Amino acid sequence: MKVSLLKRGLNALLNALPENLTSTITRLAQQSVPEQSPSEWLLHRILVVLTILLIVSLPIGSLIKLSVLLPLAIVVIERRNRRQVYLKKVLRQWPSALDMVAMLMHSGLSFRAALHALQNIPNDLSAATEISRLHRLQQSGYSLHQAVDGLSHRIPHPWISLFAGAVLQAHQTGGALANTLKVQANQFRQQQLLEAEKRAQEVSVKLMLPLIFCFFPVTMLLILGPVFIGFTQGGVI
Repeated sequence: MKVSLLKRGLNALLNALPENLTSTITRLAQQSVPEQSPSEWLLHRILVVLTILLIVSLPIGSLIKLSVLLPLAIVVIERRNRRQVYLKKVLRQWPSALDMVAMLMHSGLSFRAALHALQNIPNDLSAATEISRLHRLQQSGYSLHQAVDGLSHRIPHPWISLFAGAVLQAHQTGGALANTLKVQANQFRQQQLLEAEKRAQEVSVKLMLPLIFCFFPVTMLLILGPVFIGFTQGGVI
C-alpha cells in the first residue's frame, strides 16, 4: 500500500517536472534491464541515494561504512553489466529477428500485423521481443515515430538507427519495407561474420604475449640449462 502511494506521488512529481526532464527519466527507465516504469526507476534511484546518505551520516567506523557500501556498489555494477550483456545479445540476434519480420511481411501482412504476429510466435529471441515491443507501445497510444524513437534510445546502435529510419521512411512513402529489412539482415549478418573473422585473426597476435613471456623462457631454460651447468663445472656436456 505504501509503495503504491509512493508511486502515485512520483507519477504526480513526473507530471509536474519539465517535459525534457520527464522524457529523460522515461528514456532511462526504458533502457533499464529489466524494463521499469518511470516511477519505479525514479523510486529505485531515490532509495539508493537515501541509503548512501544514511550510511555516510551514521556515526560508525569507516571500515563498517565501506563494508556496507561495497555490496551496494557491486549491485549497481552488476546491473550495468547485465544491460551490456543484454545489448550484445540483442545485436547478435538482430539479423534473425529482421528475417522473421521480413518473412511475415512477405506472406502478406502489414508491418503492424507482422509485429502482432511476431509477438505471438513462441521464441526466445530478445531481439524479436524488442521489435514486437513496438506493437505494444502503439497499442498503448504511442505513435509509430515515438515507438521507433524509443527503440533507438533503448538500444543505441547504428543497426537500430538504420532499422528505425527504414520503418519511418516506408511509413511515410509507402515503400517496400520487407525487402529493405531482408537486405539489412543480410548486411548485418555479413558484418557479424567479418567481425568474427577479425577476432579470430587477433587471437594469434594475443597469444604472442604468453608465448614470449611464459613458454619461451622455459624452453630456453630447458635447452641452455645443461650447457650452462656444464660450463660452470669446467666443461661442456
